[in-house]
Amino acid sequence: MPGLESRQLRKTLGGNVVVDDISFEVADGEFFVLLGPSGGGKSTILRLLCGLETPDSGDVVIADRDVTQLPPRERNIGMVFQEYGLYPNMDVFHNVAYGLEARGMPGGEVQTRVTQAAEILGLTDLLRQSVVDLSGGEQQRVALARALAKDADVYLYDEPLSNLDPKLRHHARRQIIDIHRRKRKPSLYVTHDQSEALAMADRIGVMAQGRLQQVGTPEQLLDEPRNMFVARFIGSPPMNLIPGRLAADGGEYRFEAAGVKLPLDGAWRPVLDRYHKQEVLLGVRPERLTLSTTGDGAIFAVVEDIEAMIGETSVVLRLPNEASLVGLFAQDLDTLEPGTPVAIDVQDETIALFDPDTELSLRAR
Repeated sequence: MPGLESRQLRKTLGGNVVVDDISFEVADGEFFVLLGPSGGGKSTILRLLCGLETPDSGDVVIADRDVTQLPPRERNIGMVFQEYGLYPNMDVFHNVAYGLEARGMPGGEVQTRVTQAAEILGLTDLLRQSVVDLSGGEQQRVALARALAKDADVYLYDEPLSNLDPKLRHHARRQIIDIHRRKRKPSLYVTHDQSEALAMADRIGVMAQGRLQQVGTPEQLLDEPRNMFVARFIGSPPMNLIPGRLAADGGEYRFEAAGVKLPLDGAWRPVLDRYHKQEVLLGVRPERLTLSTTGDGAIFAVVEDIEAMIGETSVVLRLPNEASLVGLFAQDLDTLEPGTPVAIDVQDETIALFDPDTELSLRAR
């Protein structure tokens, strides 16, 4: 059973629809990430879930209980905010304990929970310090300790690492996942950082313009994007999109563009028989390209730029029609330099095809 459900949530602000018919479920023990660019509606969804905003329509269900009309304090949520929400007039102990004391928990139980959370997050020596004297990383751990000490039905994280430097973000990310594994409750994490999402999530919901574009595992979003927005947004570098045309010969299809002639596997035939268009976009992940060993690959291009990275090489390739694509190669490419003509093979089973008019994946039609 899902521990958290968003059922057709809709919210307008200032006459603009900022959340449009959003439905998803987060199961017990699942770490679910809402990912998308700024202004896409992610934080508004979080505010609707925790009760800081009221939806125009739709329902919020937590632990099989409809909480849509309940105030935040009655939803039993553990919340970690981007700005941490700490009380500057309190020390670390009382910041962690505040929510427990407000719910009337006995003093002995409060002491035990705060002490345990502080020990897990390395705050034991800081319990009597004022939070205003702490570093940003220490304040972030206090906010996490407050969530850890609470026995909540669901845990919500609103871009909690955005104020930390890269080294602290990596460490705090591990702490959040450790809290999740200890609690085994549904967790929802909001971020615009896809590296965080891909590293942390069991499943990801991609948001843009108030709509949920796709929900899936990191692997599904990378290899099977539902539309061109997801293809362009997910991955670093993102999926290559090459405009071209479909050609048929004896019932077999192939993709053709300047410098590209790619036979399509027979599994595409039922989909393409229903397509009734010639114009199409070919989607290929950069890491799914390989240098042809025979010199007669499916793509002919000229090397435009090369960037050596740890364990792989990024190569920008220019097609004859001036379109460019990026390949990530694990092999040694010391012999390549800008201006070198190359032949590229494509792993056919990993390609995607998109309708340029609807921008939908043909598999999703």
